[in-house]
Amino acid sequence: MLIEVGVLSLALAASSQRCGVGQRVFSLTSGGNITIAATGLKEPSLLYSASLEDALALDFGLISDIRHVLVERANHNLLVWIALDNPTKENREKVFQKQFDLIEGFPEISFDFNLVSSGNRPHNAFATDAKLIYSRKDK
Repeated sequence: MLIEVGVLSLALAASSQRCGVGQRVFSLTSGGNITIAATGLKEPSLLYSASLEDALALDFGLISDIRHVLVERANHNLLVWIALDNPTKENREKVFQKQFDLIEGFPEISFDFNLVSSGNRPHNAFATDAKLIYSRKDK
């Protein structure tokens, strides 16, 4: 997957980032580790691929108090559950800033974020049909 993202990034970096009427251009850099960019006349299918899930996992994984991140696609929305071990105001604000960055970086996606206290519960306690994309490994 990393090779595919790298090839996509190189191909898009080499091409012009100008857009014509009705064309969409967007990109997101996740923690300096991964960049996702896409252009096209239609809504790109890249938005709903594992690459977006990888970017979400990497981005939210940078916040040390996040225990789990889960996603589910429903009615053209991307539902995202974020389980936080220590939901202090400071930690919630870090999560909110990441959410704002994602909403701005992917305007074509309708995100529905759910921030919950993990309470040392397993990931399937938050959303039974959601896919686990990140789980912090304690040292």
